[in-house]
Amino acid sequence: MTNLETAKKYQDYMVECRRYLHENPELTGQEYNTVKFIDEQLTALGVEHVVVENGGVLGFIRGPRKGRTVLLRADCDALPVTEKDNLGNCRVVWSKNPGVMHACGHDGHTAGLLGAARVLLEKQDELEGDVILCFERGEEGGGNVRYIFAYMEKNGIHVDSCFGLHVGCAIPTGKIAVNDTRVNAGSMRFQVTIEGRGGHGSRPDRSINPIDCFVAIYQRMQALRLTAVDPYQTCTYSVGVLKAGEAVNVIPQTLTFGGTMRTYDPDTAGMKFHDEMKTIIESTCASFGCKAVFDIWPKPGLATVNEPAYAAFARKVIGAELGEENVGQVEPSMGSESYSMYLKMWPGVFGGLGAGNPAKGTGASGHNERFDIDEDCMIYGACAHATYAIEYLKLRDVPEYGPKVTFKEVLKMQGREAMIEELYGE
Repeated sequence: MTNLETAKKYQDYMVECRRYLHENPELTGQEYNTVKFIDEQLTALGVEHVVVENGGVLGFIRGPRKGRTVLLRADCDALPVTEKDNLGNCRVVWSKNPGVMHACGHDGHTAGLLGAARVLLEKQDELEGDVILCFERGEEGGGNVRYIFAYMEKNGIHVDSCFGLHVGCAIPTGKIAVNDTRVNAGSMRFQVTIEGRGGHGSRPDRSINPIDCFVAIYQRMQALRLTAVDPYQTCTYSVGVLKAGEAVNVIPQTLTFGGTMRTYDPDTAGMKFHDEMKTIIESTCASFGCKAVFDIWPKPGLATVNEPAYAAFARKVIGAELGEENVGQVEPSMGSESYSMYLKMWPGVFGGLGAGNPAKGTGASGHNERFDIDEDCMIYGACAHATYAIEYLKLRDVPEYGPKVTFKEVLKMQGREAMIEELYGE
């Protein structure tokens, strides 16, 4: 029986899991019942596993022969979005948690990986090594995966390759995208408070209005992409939060603004934005008599980039199951992903799982109130996860890959030495 045929056997199981998770979504950092559900499912399947505090769940399926180890990943948190019907007004399951929904498909990711676990258990005798199932908490900006990585390093859990998928409704159900290199951009989330001098709106001459200062910063920010960043490198940015004042006749004391920057070139274009934007803010504040407080100002995050040889391997083995015509490449996304850190530490693949089906009303983009997935996509996701693991462990000639780095080294690259102390006590 092929992996695809085996995955189809567990369609009802995956649908049942996905609908439970969709009805009971939990926000980043609050996935307590979600973790309990995963724990219960793995226990029922007889899969050895551990619940990592704050991080998620790690399951272990060990083959009868010693060999390499491959990690398969799914995330499980939801978003603060109020759900509406999907594009076809035919949503089959609704959130029971007001104001919270699985608007990015993590319910399908988790259910699909549980389905892949059942496929791997059925084919466990074929495994020439071990498989780790990683269910990650807090992917939506919480950074909870740091607890998983630290746990793995402290406990000597070794990984040779990793594989993950993210649902995409721009890709038709039944198709999978595996890009040679670029998949998701790295991001930098920033927040700055401008401190002026508040006063009565009738006498602006006696105040220093932080709104005026921000307007000047924003105007200079618009030209930054053209004047400071290499046009052959990626860099997009936007302000999404702006807070100042409570009354129309009062000049506020402070203004806070925040946004994100996205790039595939964090060390060059990303750091150029990081440094130039800070200079703009500081110099403009000085000229207006204001003070800038950088509430959130990290280094640019890592981009999610596949290793070409591993991407080609994934397309080959998954294409053998689903049909070569159903596995290809798509335009890279400017959205960011915690999976970027997986690929910095281990060679592997992050792909797109087709979940678009107009007949079922799926097609809205992620983080949208009308987002929904075609539940049939989980069959192909489970098949792809299991296939990559089984076939990778069989490989005799593993593709070459550059030097790996530890998670501690990843944190140092991003200027997060304080996090090393938090996680490792160093």
